[in-house]
Amino acid sequence: MPLTPNHALRPARPDDWDAVAALLRAHALPLDGAREHLSTFLVAVAGDRVVGCAGAEVHGDAALLRSVAVDPAWQHRGVGRQLVTRLVAEASRRGLRQLGLRTTTAADWFRRLGFERRPPGEAPVALRASAGFGGACPADAAFMALDLVEAPPAAAPHLAAWPVVVIGAGPVGLAAAARLIERGIEPVVLEAGASVGAHLLDYGHVRLFSPWRYDVDAAMAAQLEATGWRAPPPDELPLAREVVERVLQPYAALPAVRRALHLHTRVTAISREGFDKVKSAGRDAAPFVVRAVQHGRERVWRACAVIDCSGTWGSPNPLGADGLPAAGEREHADAVFYGIPDVLGRDRARYAGQRTLVVGAGHSAANTLLALADLAAEAPGTELVWAVRSPAPARVFGGGAADALPARGALGSALKALRDGGALRFVAGLRIAAVRRDGATLTVEGQGPDGVPMRIDGVHQIVCATGQRPDLATTRELRLRLDPWLESTEALGPLIDPNVHSCGTVRPHGHRELSHPEPGFYTLGVKSYGRAPTFLMATGFEQARSVAAAIAGDVDAADRVELDLPETGVCGVDPSAPAPVTAGFAPAPLAAGDCGLGGCGRPAAPPVRREAARCCA
Repeated sequence: MPLTPNHALRPARPDDWDAVAALLRAHALPLDGAREHLSTFLVAVAGDRVVGCAGAEVHGDAALLRSVAVDPAWQHRGVGRQLVTRLVAEASRRGLRQLGLRTTTAADWFRRLGFERRPPGEAPVALRASAGFGGACPADAAFMALDLVEAPPAAAPHLAAWPVVVIGAGPVGLAAAARLIERGIEPVVLEAGASVGAHLLDYGHVRLFSPWRYDVDAAMAAQLEATGWRAPPPDELPLAREVVERVLQPYAALPAVRRALHLHTRVTAISREGFDKVKSAGRDAAPFVVRAVQHGRERVWRACAVIDCSGTWGSPNPLGADGLPAAGEREHADAVFYGIPDVLGRDRARYAGQRTLVVGAGHSAANTLLALADLAAEAPGTELVWAVRSPAPARVFGGGAADALPARGALGSALKALRDGGALRFVAGLRIAAVRRDGATLTVEGQGPDGVPMRIDGVHQIVCATGQRPDLATTRELRLRLDPWLESTEALGPLIDPNVHSCGTVRPHGHRELSHPEPGFYTLGVKSYGRAPTFLMATGFEQARSVAAAIAGDVDAADRVELDLPETGVCGVDPSAPAPVTAGFAPAPLAAGDCGLGGCGRPAAPPVRREAARCCA
């Protein structure tokens, strides 16, 4: 956006920090947190000189306007107004509900831009918990806000007659059901598999790196304990199937849960009764329609709210580096396993004495490689080849001894030792384009980072451990707001970027970050993270608690954060790498935000207001 022929606005870059800091110091504005959130800033530049700056930290569906500063030589030329106007426009375009700020000296200036002074007590819970309210700004700093969209209307009272449909009976889906049950709200739980925890059973042989203390939802435990059930030792590491056998199946057997649970029921579509995606008038008063196939017959449920916990395990990413199946991948699907095979058990015969290529740099690949190494020690002729797209797979090695989840750190350390010891062939930087048969074996072809052709010959089996992606087909008729590349809930995108975050560095979050423009629809669990692999089960339990409280109309409980996650040594990026920038916006540490709930005829949430973090002037 040009200011004059010699001036323009652009997103801030890491190398702008010194100039931004100088502007903030010149205006006596706090530096606290500014550098960490520089990717949320816009700067005004004259030639190669930064002459103005402003930031907007996104928290769910609102943002905190902060650090508005203009070089004295460039004041009274509209630079500050242009910066703020651009941020307001971007916030509005993204569907945010409010911009908030705190200021000690510029209330009149912000008032001319449409901001209103309000009592601090009217700020949302997340805002009052922010640094702006807690110390970065003086106690007498004014709170000002600009509402960008009207609060959604409360749903019609008759919707309370319908249940809440929970899609998926994994750990997070059943946690959502437990939280609804404890609040007296009737759930209907639809599970495509033959058992609860079907995805966990698919890799039931894998030992989780999270101990039991992070693997059992508190509400489920409380309801089970009333029957005499005892929780597993909190520091013990369970197998994935043990979570199903010792927690999920006993919980599913409770009468209230058994009545709500429908197995062999695959959801095929969700919409609003009588409303396609385009029609708006009266939409919020219509119940959801959830279509499913159960034992070959179509069934329909109506719901006041829908909680999608269907996960992503059933939608694996392909081998192709471009996100599409590699040429020949489908043709040779009988030699490709997606996920984590049971190398030392059920699938032993498939891999013993064979040359197996494992593709992927995550923990699924690591588990498979370590199991194959054990098999190679027992079965002569078993060979391992490991291919990753990155030239240096440092992230999979994790934090080692610095990881607060020791099993996760040990997994990475063991894999590194395996590679360094020559027990496998390591192929870095391979971007797979094709799989073709060459006699009795397969040849995998692609390119290296420099475009030079690469190939791996003599492969008998391939394990594709390149992650998963959400299946979005069922929600085609709903109004969703998704991150454009991760396909996560939009507000979570920059906060869960796997280039920046590990499982333990994503802050707990709740209903405000998990909602969509479709009131009453929430995406929880690993599906809320889209393609990002940084999800922890305990995060899903906190999501379920917050969303159930929101549906019940208990906004104070929904906005509270009741979870501390373990940290990890994998929590940063190369400081020389450019920070991701999206039009001056990138969420700050998670807070709560409004979701347009009230879909079940319970008290609706107040209008969404989001966090403003430091003083602006």
